[in-house]
Amino acid sequence: MATDLIPPQPIGVLPGDSYWNDWIEKVRSLVNGLATSISWSNITGIPSNVTNAQSTLQKDTANGYAGLNSVSRTTHGVTTTDDLIVASSTKGLVLLSPNGHYWLSSISNTGVVTWTDLGTTSP
Repeated sequence: MATDLIPPQPIGVLPGDSYWNDWIEKVRSLVNGLATSISWSNITGIPSNVTNAQSTLQKDTANGYAGLNSVSRTTHGVTTTDDLIVASSTKGLVLLSPNGHYWLSSISNTGVVTWTDLGTTSP
């Protein structure tokens, strides 16, 4: 019998017995090996709606994905035909004025929009 095969769980044997210790060690080795070394070629039955990830060559390209800068913000513009929703009362739309100041928009419960000067450092 191969030493790396997991035998059936010991039944009728008290925990702490060498059979249990051997079985537990083999299970532990199997789990640790699976956690670090599953090859994609061994995975079968992948649903048809799961596709491979895009390569880094598709970053910032048409129909690719938007790259992120060091603070996880996209570095390219965004165009949408849907609503832009900021679901926070402490965050909002920030615009850069011609003099280099950043302005944060906020709205009151009555619909009044105000702008706060954030200075010249990007938030």
